[in-house]
Amino acid sequence: MRKHLILITYFASLFLSGCAYKIDIQQGNVITQSQVDQLRPGMSANKVRYLLGTPLLKDPLHPNRWDYVYSFQKGKGPRFIQHLTLFFDDQERLVALKGDFRPRPKPGLAEPEITTVTIPPRKIEKGIFELLGDFWRGLFS
Repeated sequence: MRKHLILITYFASLFLSGCAYKIDIQQGNVITQSQVDQLRPGMSANKVRYLLGTPLLKDPLHPNRWDYVYSFQKGKGPRFIQHLTLFFDDQERLVALKGDFRPRPKPGLAEPEITTVTIPPRKIEKGIFELLGDFWRGLFS
């Protein structure tokens, strides 16, 4: 009887170890279109920080450039990345932006003076651990 209990426990643990749950991974600053629509040329850096939060990347070599990056990966699904870069002048006033967002003008107003650049989608390559995992899964499947 004891041997049967050990075998059942062994096979149950093997079965349950294959049911691995992967959590959703969310990193960076969540930026919405409504937040980007509130940006205006000449806006102070403090107002931008209040509106969007502290930038994820602030390069010491380019202090007038702020980068907001948001990454989301649902379980075993593909990774989704949004990027927004803001540029300021020497008086810390917003002069331009580029990235995955484009400000929408309000009805009846002129187009915003903020410069926007369309960036082609990025192809995200697999890391070394993902490649090794694919290799080992291929061996045992």
